[in-house]
Amino acid sequence: MRWFNAPRSLFYQLLLFFGLPLLVLGSISVYTHYFSAMRAATLAYDRTLLASARTVAERLVVRNQRLEVDVPYVVLDSFERNMNDRLYYQVISPEGKSISGYNDLPQLPSSTTRSTLYPALVHFYDADYLGVPIRVAALFQPVNDAGVEGMATILVAETLESRRYLARQMLLAALLSQGTVVLLTLILAYILLKKVLKPLRKLSSIMLRRDPGELTPLPMVLPWSEMQPLLRAFNRYIERLRLMVTRQERFSADASHQLRTPLTVLKTQVGVALTSDKPEQWRESLEGMSTTLDSTIALTDRLLSLSQLKAHERRADHKLHPVNLAQILKDACFSRLSQARSKQIDLGYEGAEVCHIAGEVLLLAELCANLLDNALKYTPNRGIVTARLQLEEGQVLLEIEDSGPGISQEQTLAALQPFHRLDNVGEQPGAGLGLALVKDITAYHGTRPELLSSAELGGLLVRVRFNLLS
Repeated sequence: MRWFNAPRSLFYQLLLFFGLPLLVLGSISVYTHYFSAMRAATLAYDRTLLASARTVAERLVVRNQRLEVDVPYVVLDSFERNMNDRLYYQVISPEGKSISGYNDLPQLPSSTTRSTLYPALVHFYDADYLGVPIRVAALFQPVNDAGVEGMATILVAETLESRRYLARQMLLAALLSQGTVVLLTLILAYILLKKVLKPLRKLSSIMLRRDPGELTPLPMVLPWSEMQPLLRAFNRYIERLRLMVTRQERFSADASHQLRTPLTVLKTQVGVALTSDKPEQWRESLEGMSTTLDSTIALTDRLLSLSQLKAHERRADHKLHPVNLAQILKDACFSRLSQARSKQIDLGYEGAEVCHIAGEVLLLAELCANLLDNALKYTPNRGIVTARLQLEEGQVLLEIEDSGPGISQEQTLAALQPFHRLDNVGEQPGAGLGLALVKDITAYHGTRPELLSSAELGGLLVRVRFNLLS
């Protein structure tokens, strides 16, 4: 059914949250009022029944050693017709014989206990008489006169119309009072919830009218202190999203610019080859195109690596696993031995043979590869590059040290930005993505690179700290 899938309304949920308890409590209150009314009516009318029974008991006389009751006509008439109810009475002698009144009145059940509310031997019980429910008061009157001794029983019965009428009136009053309270409370809750939720509707309207590309902070339209953290969290998220979009736009622009340059050079080289009839010119153009393609491929690989790293960072469930950083660094050194030999660079590894940290194997391998590639690229012929792992107070220090030109302290921040190349790199090819990729990989692992001056080799010392796994 469609309404099962409809979004739940906070307004109606809150109204139901307030309304249901009020209705339940109101119903309980009305029930208790009705019960109390019935009890009060029973006590009041039982007192009247007892008074009537005592009136009859006062008329008991003994004549000729026989018990009789002298009830005047006026009393009998009042018994027959008493407002809305009918009254019945019966007088029973100590011998158990009916001497006056209605002989067929229901007798006192043996299980009925004496009432403790009155200073009299009286019992009250409910019964049916002539198909109508009645309430009966059974009063025991001692008789000791002229040879008649014992306990006479006076039964006075009354129909229940007056009692029920009184209870209905009290129930109606309770319904009116409690119903008015519940209704007014629900109306006030309705008005309050409408007023409270109005700022939320205003905020929703603002969000719906926003342009897709608008990333300005949301206005503080929610007046309650409990909702301020939510708005601040939204605005912080929007600010992070704005910064990310800005970085992506800048990155896309820089990447387009960096790719456009080698493609333009490649097109020029192709044009030169096509317009020349000399094989030597063709070979020179092809060699130039090969070099341009190599640099373009390297640039594309760096761009893909940055893109994949950003995708890793956006994953909320990314987890780091125990890896042997020493083995990763040694493998990166071995894979670059031929590159080092081509420039007669002394490439070496120092430090621990086994060193476990929490990380991603592929990203850490890319980190080591970038640091070693930069060091080998910018270190002059017959220079020195040293890869090192040191243990220090629960941490692992990964260091790549070279004898190249180094980076001044003022340029360290700029060197970590994408597509930024320093002035001291000479004619070395590159796009300025290596250290930027290193910075993002270290941030993914909860750390950062330190660009220092090498006191021993005179070049650059890149240091990255990781937490050592026990």
